Amino acid sequence: MKRSFFSTLIIALLLPLAIRGVSGAVAEKISVRQIRNLFQHLGGADLRQEQVQIRKISNGLAGDVVVEAQIETAWRLVREKDQWRIAEVRLGDRHWESLELIEEAVRREKVRRTLSLLQELDRAIDAYHRQESKYVSSERMSELLDAISPRFLSTPHRFDLWGNQFDYDGRANRYRVRSAGPDGRFGSGDDLVIAGGSAAESR
Repeated sequence: MKRSFFSTLIIALLLPLAIRGVSGAVAEKISVRQIRNLFQHLGGADLRQEQVQIRKISNGLAGDVVVEAQIETAWRLVREKDQWRIAEVRLGDRHWESLELIEEAVRREKVRRTLSLLQELDRAIDAYHRQESKYVSSERMSELLDAISPRFLSTPHRFDLWGNQFDYDGRANRYRVRSAGPDGRFGSGDDLVIAGGSAAESR
């Protein structure tokens, strides 16, 4: 059994600006038309102009813009074992996208970016070790970051892409930094770990 219905989705989107060092109102940096066009084609979508309403534009951090938009589109629900779930979202005329595929793509990208952050931490910890001939002895992520940033790490990475704090366990001769991974629980099999200079996704 399938159903479709129209819904509105309020989104906050950070738009990186190509122009840097420009002061003044947000409207001077990016126009409503430009923003609407980005939403119309977000993720390969082909939405009509009237489907995208820009509600609010405000300054973000580091030259970004925060946009609150209302998008009207269709969602297809399926019923499995007496439970309903959202199966697809319509991104254009006869263009339906699987929500499961979207979620998996987001998961994989968050894993990739979290591993990249861990690798930056790995390089900074290694640089600290070369200079100090030891690792940071602590079980607190904050103490690790105090020791390696900003000397060896310009941006102190405290959180993974799911918003959870990294876990650090270090002694003079070893260290380990972990992300709890997609499920947000340590030790469940999807942790992302660096230890001894290597980073890998645990499975």
